[in-house]
Amino acid sequence: MAVRVRIKIEDRLKTWSTFAEIAGTAAASLIGLLFVAVSIRIDFIARSQELRNRAAQTLSLFGTVLLTAILIAVPGQATEALGAELTALAVIAGGGLAVLDHRAKADASTQAIRKTLELITPTTIVSILLLASGVLLLFGVHGGLYVLIVPVLVALTSGVASAWLFLTKITE
Repeated sequence: MAVRVRIKIEDRLKTWSTFAEIAGTAAASLIGLLFVAVSIRIDFIARSQELRNRAAQTLSLFGTVLLTAILIAVPGQATEALGAELTALAVIAGGGLAVLDHRAKADASTQAIRKTLELITPTTIVSILLLASGVLLLFGVHGGLYVLIVPVLVALTSGVASAWLFLTKITE
């Protein structure tokens, strides 16, 4: 005889609170790092439409992770509601990141780091996986939370790399 244990919806998301806290704290801290990096190199970044847009992409990636963490941490919400919120966030963030990418490519800078920044900006993968996670949760597939790990890690990792490049590799 099989015994089924029913887990309440809010208990499923409660177990993700530590993930939300860590991701949100990391994203907020990295937003601060990005502001410092851009502030130190503002003379060079301000002159380049491409670098300004790449910095905005990095800020958007960190902001997307921060908003994702906030949405996960909302108490008592249904998994499907989180799915709808993440789906909306993916569409909005994906659209914004695509516009910034288009603007960055429209006016290529002479900086040596421009190709590296273009390669490490994972706008498409973050947007698509965030959307996939949202849609899965929207349809009640709780494995969508596990899909969410990848875009969060990719956004944070690539954002750190971008901030480091802004800080150390912009030349005069």
